[in-house]
Amino acid sequence: MDAFRDPTPQGSAYSAPQVAAWLRHISLPSSLTQYIDSPSTFPKTAASLQSLFRCQITTFPYENLSVHYSQSHQVSIQPNVLFTKMMAPDHNGRGGYCMELSIFFHHMLRGLGFHVYMTGVRNRTRTDGMPQGEYQGWTHINNIVHLPCGSKFSADVAFGGDGPTSPLPMDGAASTLHNLGTQEVRLVYENIPKQRLREPKLWVYQYRNSTDKEWNSFYSFSEVEFFQEDFEVQNWWTSVKTLHRWTVLVVRFLREGEPIKFPKNDAWRKGDDQEVGIVGKVMLVNNLVKVNVGGKTRVLHEFNSEDERLLALQEYFGISLTQEEAQFIKGWDMALK
Repeated sequence: MDAFRDPTPQGSAYSAPQVAAWLRHISLPSSLTQYIDSPSTFPKTAASLQSLFRCQITTFPYENLSVHYSQSHQVSIQPNVLFTKMMAPDHNGRGGYCMELSIFFHHMLRGLGFHVYMTGVRNRTRTDGMPQGEYQGWTHINNIVHLPCGSKFSADVAFGGDGPTSPLPMDGAASTLHNLGTQEVRLVYENIPKQRLREPKLWVYQYRNSTDKEWNSFYSFSEVEFFQEDFEVQNWWTSVKTLHRWTVLVVRFLREGEPIKFPKNDAWRKGDDQEVGIVGKVMLVNNLVKVNVGGKTRVLHEFNSEDERLLALQEYFGISLTQEEAQFIKGWDMALK
């Protein structure tokens, strides 16, 4: 932990009971449930971090509904607001977009005693959904976790459907991890084209959809520590000036055995699961619901009205907007008929 000025883990915005409630909510593997009521004793290993990561992304959907279905059409990223939104009894299945999910996860990791800090991320512009352009300004967020064994990981739980399904090792070896279907992902440590200086090199998140494809880069980040105040600035721009302003988007990752429609109970779960496997994702994009299982994406449902979209949110994501929230999109340019 030499990278940290203080060897003591930083305190969390969330109390021990709040962290325990989160651990209970995310359906941990049976091997980790013994730590729910004593969060500070949670093991700080690569395997346990992967379990937390996968439980987080399969429990809380990536969604930008607050941009479209709120009175202000803006997003609050204050930790107390995020906890209420995602964990209160009337959370209605909500998650959040990148700033919300990452800051929420960050404070949960701190509450467990992990050494973790946040940093800003530069996304690349896209053409037809594919990253092909220049690296832009700070429009994303990431968590970097240092483990007692000396390893460090990128733990990006909030890149939507294009995100990794496991923490990525920051080992400088460009270690390849299997993602969904035939897709592989990795982090490489290199300069990006627009850099003039040799140092510092940046960590670049790359993917390829099969072993015979070329690697392509989604985003880059450094190891510079960012703070809540930095993300307050980023959040203002990202939530109103990027794709979130022009797209109604929800992504739900599927655990092994989980039905495509949002399950009404836990009957599908295995009682003795020792790890969390992720096999696909369900996505709502404006007026379409799509599913990707085994690396192939297909359209499940198309709709043309707000009533139908609200129903799709319930059926596929377990999200129930209140009547008041549903009214706030009226007159907004992303509203359906």
